[in-house]
Amino acid sequence: MLQQVEMATEKGTTLIEVRGLKVYFPINKGLLGRPANYVKAVDGVDLFVRRGETLGLVGESGCGKSTTGRAILQLLKPTAGSIKFNGQELTMLPPSYIRQMRAEMQMVFQDPYGSLDPRYTIGQIVAEPLQNFKRGNAQEIREQVADLLQTVGIDPTYRNRFPHEFSGGQRQRIGIARALALRPSFVVADEPVSALDVSIQAQVLNLLQELQGKFGLTYLFIAHNLSVVKHISDRVAVMYVGRVVELAKSEHLYQTPLHPYSQALLSAIPVPDPRIEARRKRIILEGDVPSPVNPPSGCPFHPRCWKAQEICRTVIPPLEEKQPDQYAACHFPGR
Repeated sequence: MLQQVEMATEKGTTLIEVRGLKVYFPINKGLLGRPANYVKAVDGVDLFVRRGETLGLVGESGCGKSTTGRAILQLLKPTAGSIKFNGQELTMLPPSYIRQMRAEMQMVFQDPYGSLDPRYTIGQIVAEPLQNFKRGNAQEIREQVADLLQTVGIDPTYRNRFPHEFSGGQRQRIGIARALALRPSFVVADEPVSALDVSIQAQVLNLLQELQGKFGLTYLFIAHNLSVVKHISDRVAVMYVGRVVELAKSEHLYQTPLHPYSQALLSAIPVPDPRIEARRKRIILEGDVPSPVNPPSGCPFHPRCWKAQEICRTVIPPLEEKQPDQYAACHFPGR
């Protein structure tokens, strides 16, 4: 089996720190080919991930969750902002240094059908990062691949089979094995169960939790399903139109959300107890999600917020600690 990483003594310290992260994509080229406008996919994200924890990142489709994860890993070049990994500023590093950092930061992709090269056997897929980073000779790499496959629940004797011979859940396990090959300390899981059957989702979530405990992993878990996030996350960050509007411990967020958008999201989750469900008040948001090309001034949520006042239309609320370990970007937090 893979060598088990002992939980670091500094568990709980900040591993990832993101400040003012912006990722803009140019559109509508104008005079002289210069961009006339931008899609503001990520527009000032602040968050931090502690060593050994799982931070869930949730929000509606198009709010910038996946773009944030890819920017943290430097798969996308940020337009502005700071990203620190273990105290080291990533945005200032040259590509050669970023490549060396890949051993510490890996990603599990959303689509298990599109993220594996159909021309390679699964043994070749899992071995590729080991070969790129020269982690042993041919025999040693072969043994590591067998260990990795066994660790994620795939029979090592299947190593010569191709991705199309496996189910979606098995392919995602293969993708997880590839992400673990270089023994990373930080993994971005970009909606890793959204493309899977409900019956398979719990198996993959349980596997991720088991691997986290065994190898001391730190996760940024991106999802839009609040029930899935509640199952796996220690803390949760809620995104809306390119910004984090609330960041809190999982139990605090689900019991006492402070931001109106968080309250609206959580009100949509059904409760299995019919007596409690009958007493709950569903918050129905009016209007549409603003366009990231032309986001509203002030608080991005104010056009749909029942609490909005004049300050909300003009001043962007900072993400501040409103209660112990519960941050909200709102001028009027709470119920």
